[in-house]
Amino acid sequence: MFTKKNKPTDIQRVHKASAWLGVSEFQVFCDAWQAWYDEKPSEKRIEPYFVDFLGQDAVPFWVRNYVRLILNRKDLLAKEKKRLYVGVLTYYFPLLIFFILIMRALL
Repeated sequence: MFTKKNKPTDIQRVHKASAWLGVSEFQVFCDAWQAWYDEKPSEKRIEPYFVDFLGQDAVPFWVRNYVRLILNRKDLLAKEKKRLYVGVLTYYFPLLIFFILIMRALL
């Protein structure tokens, strides 16, 4: 029997896109509205959709489309990989130097 690969849900995609862009989920909704309707939305305009997203996990079609476009962009993917590598290096490199210095002092 064939099983489908577990695809991320729309909610997971919204969270991932907001993390990649470094903005809140609410800002993703605002940017998606602006991309789809070509007008800057007010907070009152976005709020009902965002409340549905938080309460009922409902993702509007225009947010779904925007998030898919964002997650398919290769330049953002490369930027995210670079950010992760830099984060790992800045966390582990000082620890490595610290342990090397401690080991030299003990020997």
